[in-house]
Amino acid sequence: MSKITLTIIICLLFQSYTHSQNFTVSNGGSLSISKDSYLFVGGDFTNASGIVTLNSDSDEFSSLLVNGITSGTITYNRYVNIVGSGEWDLIGAPVSGMAFSTLIQDANIANNGSGVYAVGAYDNTTDTWVNATNATAGNLMLGQGYQMATTSGATLAFTGTIANGDQTVSIVNNDAANSGAGRRWNLIANPFASYVFANSPSETTNNFLTVNAAAIDDAFEAIYGWNADGTGYTIYNNTSAATYIAPGQGFFVAAAGTGENQTINFTKAMQTVVGTDDFIASKNATTSYELVLDMYQNKQKLGNTKFYFKEGLTLGLDPGFDAGAFNQTKGISSRLLEQDKGIGMGINAMSVDYMSSVTVPLVIHQEAGVSLKIEIANSTIPQDINVYIEDTLEKTFTLLTNNSFELIPTTKLSGSGRFYIHFTRSTLSADTVSSTSFLTAYKGVGNAYISIEGLQQFSQPANFSLYNLLGMKIQSKNIPNPSQKETLSTIGIKAGVYILQINYNKSVYTKKIFID
Repeated sequence: MSKITLTIIICLLFQSYTHSQNFTVSNGGSLSISKDSYLFVGGDFTNASGIVTLNSDSDEFSSLLVNGITSGTITYNRYVNIVGSGEWDLIGAPVSGMAFSTLIQDANIANNGSGVYAVGAYDNTTDTWVNATNATAGNLMLGQGYQMATTSGATLAFTGTIANGDQTVSIVNNDAANSGAGRRWNLIANPFASYVFANSPSETTNNFLTVNAAAIDDAFEAIYGWNADGTGYTIYNNTSAATYIAPGQGFFVAAAGTGENQTINFTKAMQTVVGTDDFIASKNATTSYELVLDMYQNKQKLGNTKFYFKEGLTLGLDPGFDAGAFNQTKGISSRLLEQDKGIGMGINAMSVDYMSSVTVPLVIHQEAGVSLKIEIANSTIPQDINVYIEDTLEKTFTLLTNNSFELIPTTKLSGSGRFYIHFTRSTLSADTVSSTSFLTAYKGVGNAYISIEGLQQFSQPANFSLYNLLGMKIQSKNIPNPSQKETLSTIGIKAGVYILQINYNKSVYTKKIFID
């Protein structure tokens, strides 16, 4: 294979450039890849003391992908969002060997005027951030994400060597550690100077979610990307259109397990030059349908939740399609109809068979006396399917395809049991007999009790009984005045499958419960 030596300035201003041989920038040479371009090298890439620069802006990122061995340094001028409330950015180094001491000297990086800089690592054992100071030593770790911000929305220069070959980073689930302060979330980042396939619509096998399925919690098998607009995080998984992770882009994932390290792999086979934005989504040709609800307080968006329908999915947990909400105590989410463990789902994925005949519990969090509004943000649901929100306390049905749902709650809202979303071809009204008299019962992971939600709508006494599979009563409890959430202790009960029976409002509800 022959070698090409560059001794002149080369600017790649066209959309793509592929070179199948070895590529060398010699001493005194210069290579600049514009923000909307890429360079693919089929052989080895060498920078022999020349200048190699990759450029970007807020929605375009250049890409350098080398099939062979790399040597020498490059500089990636990586766009980083402005500092401010609800702003900032999640970024990782797209090169190896970038020193903190060099990064904090960049003229564009924000600081507080007292030696604390807008580049910080996330500690999920205590749910805290630790920002860099003049005393911070060492290099940014490849594959780790950081919170970063610039003074006005500009690029930061990352100089180092290209990540060569597969890269790994450790993550850990510290949820409930340190008296509840710990979190399952880990901030990681694309370590390459090229894009990475994110999900199966972008590449069937060699994509981030498929390769790392075992390391990510099944209930949160997704990429959580920061919106930088005050609304929190967008969930990207296999319900999303083809998605690509930009060079140096940071994002959160939820670690599997219960405290042991898991390994995230960024493989060379994941790399691609496709993509133009931080999280770019192209049209998905697969037949599927979705509906997204936005929740507002006055004109401020508080969050959203998505319902997704596709052949082959179930009412239970479908890892890579269903995904728990990033924040379990704010905004709006929903619950699984099967295998519910008390997790509010940011994406609730089901088979298309249920698209015209399913009722799903909603979880809404809002303070008493503070208005809320819920409306359809996006829908590809067929027009003959009606979408209603039911308020079981007020006994109302709101047709969302015609109106938004608005409420000023008189008590604080949390958990499930009051609000439901109906997908139906029927017309529902206040005279409709609610199908939501069914309750929600589950045992959360690590909890020493069973949770029962939704009894408050009846204002009647209730009785809980737990039976083993032989029909023997193991535990019971009377509730004179049920609240939104009641519990039944499982302390001292052996692991196994049990039957929970709830007697309420002249009705009987039973559910199979697994105690671990």
